[in-house]
Amino acid sequence: MKFVSLFSGIGGFDLAFERAGMECVSVCEIDKNAQAILRRHFPKAELFDDVRKVGIATHGRKSIDVICGGFPCQDLSVAGKRAGLAGERSGLWFEFARIIDELEPSWVVIENVPGLLSSDKGRDFAVIIQWLAQRGYGVVWRVLDAQYFGVPQRRRRVFIVASFGSGRSSEILFERESGTGNTPPSREAGKDVAFSLRANPSHSGDKGDGGINTTMIAQPLRAGRQFSDMGDGQSNIVIDIIEQNNFCSTPDMISLRANSAQPLISLAQGIRRLTPTECERLQGFPDGWTDGQSDSARYRQLGNAVAVPVVEWIGKRIAKAETRTTLPAPDKQV
Repeated sequence: MKFVSLFSGIGGFDLAFERAGMECVSVCEIDKNAQAILRRHFPKAELFDDVRKVGIATHGRKSIDVICGGFPCQDLSVAGKRAGLAGERSGLWFEFARIIDELEPSWVVIENVPGLLSSDKGRDFAVIIQWLAQRGYGVVWRVLDAQYFGVPQRRRRVFIVASFGSGRSSEILFERESGTGNTPPSREAGKDVAFSLRANPSHSGDKGDGGINTTMIAQPLRAGRQFSDMGDGQSNIVIDIIEQNNFCSTPDMISLRANSAQPLISLAQGIRRLTPTECERLQGFPDGWTDGQSDSARYRQLGNAVAVPVVEWIGKRIAKAETRTTLPAPDKQV
């Protein structure tokens, strides 16, 4: 399956879908630093710097199976002014829609903040769903939390999956029985997840000399503690602190301001920065994925990225659905 990635960032969708066995035809990202990351990791994909330049003129009548991406969330986030789809940045949805209209993919996968659901009292979300439905797509949506997909952070995002000419999209986001994507985590299961942040003992705060080791694990927010999800401007990751592999009786809650150059973890011994590599692990990227630039740029990019394991789960289910049956060629005159 071939896919086109829009608003690609540092390639979370692209890494995930390639892991699911798909081929990246092109990526599109306006940020210069992020473009360098995309060139390094996806050298065969054509790179565009503006979604306004992508469409039938650039891709012709190629057979594109999937178009994916998370269009800008700043005007949708509850932390912003909530201009919605009328805003300059989130209004780029209409370019996303134009590209879908021109390239006619069999599948569409869209990611955004939960604020999309309530933007303009739900009207903005209805615009997207109705537009897809009117063009012959069966559409489903679901809020998925990254902590249930093997990464130690609480990160809720809305995913919209649309399949042309059928309701097969319902097979992607919903299951008849509990599985990887919707099984509530337990503390015991979470302890295994936490070890992923300690894979490299050279990281700051992870002592290999017999001293106190510090690991991290995502936990539900405690009552009265309000933190927003990472990635929408004024946002945070929320994690618990574990010392010497034992849960503290009163775990310290910390907040990582993703767009700050000084993300800190509060410990009994003091404070330390959360390293860019740890942020990569929180999002499911390989170590060093964003290296070669300033830490502040890496924190910003990772804060805006999609959680890779969530999208990989979606991609594998699309690939599996595609092997069972072949969709008819999309027809614009639906």
